[in-house]
Amino acid sequence: MRTLTLTIALSFSLSIPIAHAEEMAFLLNSTPTERAASQTRFMKTKLNLSQDEITKVQEINQEYAEKVEPVLKSSSIGFLKMRDIKAILEQKDDTLRSVLTPEQFETYTNAKDELKQALQQDLKH
Repeated sequence: MRTLTLTIALSFSLSIPIAHAEEMAFLLNSTPTERAASQTRFMKTKLNLSQDEITKVQEINQEYAEKVEPVLKSSSIGFLKMRDIKAILEQKDDTLRSVLTPEQFETYTNAKDELKQALQQDLKH
């Protein structure tokens, strides 16, 4: 029984990086500029950004898309890659918090899955 549980746990843990890799494949086929532009378009509409906010958000999206690029292209193991990307995106959220109103930031936080889907649709070639 213990062997079966260990086998199931191991199989599940090994499938997570593969699932993330497949899920993130569209990112590898895009440039940081394409990703930043797509995110900004989504945020402009979803958060009702002013022109000044659009400019600042575009700069932030571009900066962090460029920071993520070497991690995406690295040969790190899926789990380590996801951990590194998560840390960069947490820094991005901290930066966005200084630009967005509390209401906008809450909407952004709640819409991250929607943003990911929009980004995936935009970047599929």
